[in-house]
Formats: sequence, structure tokens, C-alpha cells
Amino acid sequence: MRRGLTVVARRMTWVWLLLGVTGCASVDLRAGFTEVAADVEQRAGSTVAWMGGPDLEPAAAARVRALLQGKLTAAGAVQVALLNNRDLQALYADLGVAQADLVQAGLFKNPVVDAAVLFSLSGTRPDLQLGVAVSLLDALYVPLRKRVAAARFEETRLRVTGGVLDFAAEVRAAFHRHQASEQMLELRRTIAEALAATLEVSRRLHDAGNISDLDLARERAQAEVSRVVLRAAEVDARQSRELLNGLMGVWGEQTRWEIDPRVPDVPDGPVETRDAERAALDRSLDLLHARQRIVAASQQLGYTRAAALVPDVDLGVEAEKDGGEGWKLGPAVSIPLPIFDQGQARIARGAVELRRAQQEYYAVAVRIRSAARAVQDRVDGARDRARFYKDILLPLRERIVNEAQLQYNAMQIGVLQLLRAREEQIETAAAYVATLREYWLASTDLALIASGRLPAATGPRMGGGGDARPKEPAGH
Repeated sequence: MRRGLTVVARRMTWVWLLLGVTGCASVDLRAGFTEVAADVEQRAGSTVAWMGGPDLEPAAAARVRALLQGKLTAAGAVQVALLNNRDLQALYADLGVAQADLVQAGLFKNPVVDAAVLFSLSGTRPDLQLGVAVSLLDALYVPLRKRVAAARFEETRLRVTGGVLDFAAEVRAAFHRHQASEQMLELRRTIAEALAATLEVSRRLHDAGNISDLDLARERAQAEVSRVVLRAAEVDARQSRELLNGLMGVWGEQTRWEIDPRVPDVPDGPVETRDAERAALDRSLDLLHARQRIVAASQQLGYTRAAALVPDVDLGVEAEKDGGEGWKLGPAVSIPLPIFDQGQARIARGAVELRRAQQEYYAVAVRIRSAARAVQDRVDGARDRARFYKDILLPLRERIVNEAQLQYNAMQIGVLQLLRAREEQIETAAAYVATLREYWLASTDLALIASGRLPAATGPRMGGGGDARPKEPAGH
């Protein structure tokens, strides 16, 4: 019996050697991150880092500290967030998962060893049966599986890059909102103080019998409303700050950062007349992602068709020793018969997935064109309104205040009219700040389109049907 087992082991040595070669494959969980980092730097001008553990690398931590200690800018806030946000670090894990699937797709199935001991009811010596089998077609399907996995890995890399760019735009928009909230808070505080002064003057005039109870009640109502609006502005400023803290991933002493509380004015340079629509299409990462989904669906369909009728054939060796004879050795083959399942449903599903990917590609192209035109209109409109406020309305309000001051000095108008002119000037300044905020938010969306991504408000991202894709075994 021992000699027979030795013969079987020798005959199967070549099988184990073949499987040992494929078992040496390793998984680089950081594969693809270098390309993501280079793409983000080229498109957004920012640096990303992937933590090797729970803490930042020393160089990244030092840069975060330096940015938070100085006057924080929009670009600085984006850089801190890209280095320090843990949700972003979790997103990079998708690259490791896709790389693991790619390595798995290149592995052969493990051999299957069968053994049985059959005892005779008549009391004779038991029969021994031994068998080992490997999948014959599995080796032929490995290149097809690897092409499918490679296409999905590239799709994942594009998706991760797009996610980083989306996140950078979200941080930049949050910074502009917080900056506008800080300036708006300052203006609302000034308005509340002006209305409180107006109310005090009104009380004195009322006590002197110069204004009616109705006029005093109106002045008090305006003053009380301004206090409510000021309280809302205080909460809004704190909320916008905490939102930015969360995006940058800071806490404790790191949240003591400071910014310039004034929103920058609209640039004075001439309006650019470039073709934003064409530029958006040329640089669109969403379009590349959609095209890669077509490639992945096409590779998947090819694999499904190849493995539809005969997904597997097992080839091996069977050895048997009965109670009265020596060992018997011979080849064995196992082939599934495609009687009930001939792969027609899987092929049909793959074809539908491919058609869906093709239609989504054209839908993304249309959405990019529409978004580029719409965002460009938003930028132009906000720029024109901001310049109108700065060049016409604000100087006009300042002139009205100056004229009111002159007339008050000449005793031609009362103090209430003077204070009202000042309040209207501050309200115009608040409207100007709101317009500046709209301009910088629109500019952020335009920059996002120029970097190759669609703003979130333009429609659903590509990949919404990703979970519905057929999940073929990547390897065993």
C-alpha cells in the first residue's frame, strides 16, 4: 500500500510544481496610488498622501501644522484636508481592493484531492480510492479574467481620482462659505448696532413727543429683527467653521486656525472668452470613467461568452486499491453537461450591461456640455452683479450717506434719516458679500469642471449601477 501511494505522489509532482508557481503572486495594496497622486497634482495643484498607519507621515504632519499656524487660505485648507481627512484615506483602500481582485484573477484554482475507504460487508480487506484533479479550462480563462479585473482596476483608479477632486472642490467651497459667513456676521453686527442706536434716538424723540407710538413700535420691531438675524449669522458662522474643521480632519488645538474674514473681490482682469464646453470635454475624468466602464463591460461580456457552455473541466488522476489486488492508476476527467444552464442569461445580462455603459457614456457627454455652459453663465452673472455693486451701488450708497450727513449738519433732516441712510449702506454691503460668495462658489464649480469633474448639482455620478454589474469569480 505504501509503495502504491509513493507511485501516486510521484505521478502528481508536476501538478504541485505548476500550482506552486502561481501561488507566489503577491498583492501590492498601494498599486495605482502613484498615478492618482500625479493626476490630482496635475489637475488640482495639490498633494495627496496615503497613511501607512493611523498617524500621518512626519513630512505630511509638519506641513499640516505649518498651514494651520499661518493665515489659512482656500488653497491651504484644501491641502490640509487632502493630507489629513480620514474619509479620504478610507477611499484609497478601494485601490487595494481592486488590486487584490486583479491578483486573484490571475490565480489558478486549487487542486481537489479525493479519498475514500470502502469497507466490505463480507469482512475482506477495505478498498482504498485516491484522486487529485485540477481545472483544465481554468488556465485558459486566466487571461480573460485578468483583462476583466484590469479594466475594473483602471475604473476604480479613475473613480478614486475623481473622488479626490470632488472632495477638494467641496473643501474649497466650504472655505468660501465660511469666509462669507464671517464677513456677513461682521456686517449683521454693525447693522444691529446701528438699529439699536436708531431705537435709542427714537425713544428720546418719543419721550419729547416728536414721534408717535406707531413710529417707535416700528423702530423697535426693526431693531429686534436685526438681533434675530444677528443670532442666526453667529450660528451660521460657527456651523460653517465646524464643517470646515470636519473636512480638514482637525480637532483640539488644531481648530484655532484663522482666516482673512473678508471675501476677496472679483478679479479686475478682462473676462476670458475661452470655450469652456470644449475644455470640459477634453479634460473630463467623468468621460474617461464612462469610457472605462464600457471597456470593463466589454471584457466581462467576452469572458462570459467564452465560459458560457463549459465553465470548467477538471482533469486529474484516480488511484484505487481493492482488497485482493494491487493499485490501479488512471486519468480522470469531469465535464459539466450544459443541459439546463447554457449561459444564455449571463450573456444577455452582460450585453445589457454593455449597452447601458454605452448609453451612460453619451449621457455624461451631454451633461458635461450643459454643466459647462450653466456654470459659465453663473460665473459671468455673479461677476457682473458684483462689479455693479462695487462700481455703482456701493459708491452711490456712500454718496447718499455723505449727503445725508451734510443735510443733517445743516439741520435739513433728522437723525433718523441719517441713521437710515447708514443702515441701507450696510445692507447693500451685505448683498455685495452674498454676491461675492456666489461668484467664488461658481468659480469653484468652474474650476472643478476644468479639472475634469462634474459639480454634484448637475446630476448623478457615473457608476450608480455599479452594484448591478455581474460578479464573476475572479479566481480561486
